[in-house]
Amino acid sequence: MNGSPAEQGFVGRIEQGAITAVAVGLRALPVRARIRAGHAVGTLAFLLDRRRRRLAVDNLRWAMSIDERGARAIARGSFHHFGRVLVECLSMTSYACPRADRLFHVTGFDNLRAAQRLGRGVLVFSAHIGNWELVALRQALAGYPMDFIARPMKSSALDHALQRWRESAGNRVLGRQGVLRSALRSLREGRSLAILIDQHVSGPPRLILPFFGRPAAVTATLGWLAVRLDAPVVPVVSYARADGGYDIEYLPALAVPALASPQEQSIELTRRANELIESWIRHMPETWLWLHDRWKVPEDTPMETQ
Repeated sequence: MNGSPAEQGFVGRIEQGAITAVAVGLRALPVRARIRAGHAVGTLAFLLDRRRRRLAVDNLRWAMSIDERGARAIARGSFHHFGRVLVECLSMTSYACPRADRLFHVTGFDNLRAAQRLGRGVLVFSAHIGNWELVALRQALAGYPMDFIARPMKSSALDHALQRWRESAGNRVLGRQGVLRSALRSLREGRSLAILIDQHVSGPPRLILPFFGRPAAVTATLGWLAVRLDAPVVPVVSYARADGGYDIEYLPALAVPALASPQEQSIELTRRANELIESWIRHMPETWLWLHDRWKVPEDTPMETQ
């Protein structure tokens, strides 16, 4: 993680103050007003960020096999949704109060409870769809806090604010140093470990697996931890609702495949998780991060470990 805003000097303190002021203002708004604010942020980003807009449209055209007009419509919806996610993250603590309970409809939570009872920790995986931050918040409030493997934000002030809000309900953010060791410790302590596996991974350990029919680099950490520790792998996804709420679904734990070697088991488990994420995106494509450069590896890259 970057140095604290105080360590970054005057500019860092100004940035921290601005983030705090915006967060306080957003928390004071009704839920539907926050959605409108997020929509406005997304619209502005769609209009101004030509490179990300073009990337999102191109990704959609070939992944969903749709024309330019259809791709632009979904891309616009994706920008709107992630404007909403940004606003929700900045006002995260307001979703922890009892009156926010009505915004979340949770199904399959017994799948998480059953995995937790095994006593080997739980690998909870998801993707950048819906609002994964609010899923983690609500899970902690339900008595099942989790630890995060998360990339640091470019903004030190925002990174520290987000960590504070994430940890306010009992979750923990693992530091960048020795993250794998920390992840092993979390699982051995019987905690949940959250991993998002739908972004490009630039270096090892990674796998090259098909995603929407094209090779994509996927983290190997999920499968490796599951096989090494015999930890259950529970998928969770959230779908945005127009009223400002989310439908959150916990699915049954993925079974570790009965294959000859731990490496084969890890690859196959990751493949199944990757395929599940693709099905979630196809169900509600406008709420996934199409503006991310997901397919950086060449199309002729062989499907193998790297």
